Amino acid sequence: MDLLFALVELAAWLMLVKAYKYSIGRTVDEVMNNCMDGQNQKSKPGPESELFQHCSPWAKRSCCTSDTAQGVGFDRAWLNFDWNHCGALSPKCTQHFVKDLCFYECSPNVGPYLQPDVRKVRNNRYQNVPLCQATCSSWWEDCKMDTTCTDNWTQNFNWSTGQNKCPTDATCDTFKKVFKNATHFCENIWDHGFRVVPDTQDCFRLWFSDDENPNEAVARKEAARMLGVSGSSVKVVASCYVFVVMALFVFIALG
Repeated sequence: MDLLFALVELAAWLMLVKAYKYSIGRTVDEVMNNCMDGQNQKSKPGPESELFQHCSPWAKRSCCTSDTAQGVGFDRAWLNFDWNHCGALSPKCTQHFVKDLCFYECSPNVGPYLQPDVRKVRNNRYQNVPLCQATCSSWWEDCKMDTTCTDNWTQNFNWSTGQNKCPTDATCDTFKKVFKNATHFCENIWDHGFRVVPDTQDCFRLWFSDDENPNEAVARKEAARMLGVSGSSVKVVASCYVFVVMALFVFIALG
């Protein structure tokens, strides 16, 4: 019994050490200083003074280079993805997708929302980023009469030619008929990359002209919530320690 208790105690302390080491590398700043691991993103965000023409909101702190931003601004088949698979999008709708693509390539605030997603062009992706309702509604209003053939642009296209093509037997119709409403559009088009929330809640904007990035505070708050900390790893370690001690007492009581 003494040997068994010693082994359990050793295992518990090993868990604590592992949790401590994990938490040291997972402070809020570490999570925030994280770019998506994609074909065009930098490993860490930083200033890009040349972004004033394209993707300008992220000039002060960006996960994309100026060359990437220029490609986003001019290449309508970026990453071999054709927005115009059911005919040319209207100019207003196209501008929303350019802003969305700038966000995808350049945003330095998606660290708390990254999930594994191994594909040719990336190893992870952001998921359930809280998107402001007003941003979603504006995008929807300018695109709802444009045309597409599927309500999930991440999953449903045929890529056998190396470029996205409509699924077999799919027909082109207006966004309004395919997506039904603004929320379904914003949440489904990129397979739940976004979740639409009221503007009164913490939420992201795809584009902004303020001197300061308003998404920064939202992401930092989410990183702190995710880690159970306020800028440090102390609470994580303390919680792990309490859990280990309680587990030991339960084991002793049952033994």
